[in-house]
Amino acid sequence: MQIKTGHEIVRLHSDYEEKIQELENSVIALQGYGYTQKVLEEKLENLKFEMQLLEGTRFQPLEPTTIVNSMLGGTTPDDRSYS
Repeated sequence: MQIKTGHEIVRLHSDYEEKIQELENSVIALQGYGYTQKVLEEKLENLKFEMQLLEGTRFQPLEPTTIVNSMLGGTTPDDRSYS
């Protein structure tokens, strides 16, 4: 599972918005260029879909994780040696 920070999500969202805006402007400028316009429209739809997926991850809870003492560098009572 890849976990992103809130800052990374906001940055990616901003990048998607910029790319989408640029593609929308390009599609308008290339009216009448069938294949090229179709390719740009497909890319535009993909970016919009990816942005929706990204927006869906913003406040999703993560699975609970148990952190034991040994993961924190501590010891458990069984690990201690009393010399």
